[in-house]
Amino acid sequence: KSVESKLLGNEKNIGYIKLKSFNENSDKQFIKKVKNYEKQNLIGYIIDLRNNPGGLLNQAVTITDFFLEKGEIVSTKGRRISETRKFFARTGDGINGKPIIVLINGGSASASEIFAGALKDHKRAIILGENSYGKGSVQSVIPLRNGGGIRLTISKYYLPSGQSISEVGVSPDIIVEEENQFEL
Repeated sequence: KSVESKLLGNEKNIGYIKLKSFNENSDKQFIKKVKNYEKQNLIGYIIDLRNNPGGLLNQAVTITDFFLEKGEIVSTKGRRISETRKFFARTGDGINGKPIIVLINGGSASASEIFAGALKDHKRAIILGENSYGKGSVQSVIPLRNGGGIRLTISKYYLPSGQSISEVGVSPDIIVEEENQFEL
């Protein structure tokens, strides 16, 4: 279970969703939760990606696509042509342009940075918190005969703006340092 949620505000009309990781079924859990909230006439969403280490690229793309009307989500660039790809949003914003705040910190990495960075670049969300981790590399695990494996970086992630995530991360629109951050 990678999704936790609750309603916030005096009117209980702000959806707070904490996404702990991007695993095999995060998209189904996450999108189902948002669709249920959409039946309740909410005014906006807070998506908490603090300390989310990331996970699967396809999950990041699917969840990001849910909020974007169109445009590039992320691209990968590697030495080989097969490692160079672009991912685009399909038409349709699942919440029809309602405001989104995305919470990030130094523990938000990889798929979290793709999500936050794409929504920031498309001016679809306000990113709040601290600079993210900066894990913008795509790895492949090569199995070894002894049962072990070697992890090899084969390409890097780039945001729609063309900026690499690697070693720089995603910078928030509004900086709120961790010691002052509220717990929801």
